[in-house]
Amino acid sequence: MCDKQELFILIDDSGKLNKNEMTCIFGGLFFYSSTEYLNFINKYKNIINNIKCKYCHRKPCDKECDEIKGTTRLKPKHRRRIFNLVKHQNNFGVFINNEEIYGNIMNNKSARGRFTDYAQKRIIKDIVMHSIDACKININKPLYLYIKTDEYTSKSNGYYNLKDSIYEELVNGVINFNYSSVHSPILKSDLHISYTMYNSKYNFGVQSADFIAHYLHEQYQKHIALGIDISSTINFIDVKLFLP
Repeated sequence: MCDKQELFILIDDSGKLNKNEMTCIFGGLFFYSSTEYLNFINKYKNIINNIKCKYCHRKPCDKECDEIKGTTRLKPKHRRRIFNLVKHQNNFGVFINNEEIYGNIMNNKSARGRFTDYAQKRIIKDIVMHSIDACKININKPLYLYIKTDEYTSKSNGYYNLKDSIYEELVNGVINFNYSSVHSPILKSDLHISYTMYNSKYNFGVQSADFIAHYLHEQYQKHIALGIDISSTINFIDVKLFLP
């Protein structure tokens, strides 16, 4: 048995944090070993390779099929195949109600960027806390954290980028001088973070996160716009964060 303690997090977004949309979602999956992660990728890849030609609009075929995304109009049987695989993994979601975000954030592009960075940092922290509670992570052993996301730029300003702020939160703890509060460190050993952005067309892990994010976006839109109870349709999500 490998003693290396690993956590893989696949994350994507659906909807944007702006005044023209009601909600914004971050969603995805997480795994506790490279073996677990790669087994899932192979299964997801096999499904996509099996169905992708049915949705390719390139004539004649050049073997470069269109990406199967959460927004792709799939036949119900094909959507079920994907959904039945991803929902039986460890899943997470950040649900942001844009209508409740302060105006000084919504009206400032940089502030919106910092808020989305904050949302990502919060869910990563919550996943780590969930994993500790489930005895999947030992706080006294080194942790290798691999974060894989779609190509969008982190908006963190100041001295730290998003990767560094995650480290600061988990290992050093955070002192909030504005509110005179202290968040104690969570991990008591080394933390190694790999934060990588990909073109989702060429990364099946990010594609799977896209599928989760879009599903959660559809459900949350129904809740906010129509008042529909979605607790049963998102009950497979292991770690949920509602903001603000």
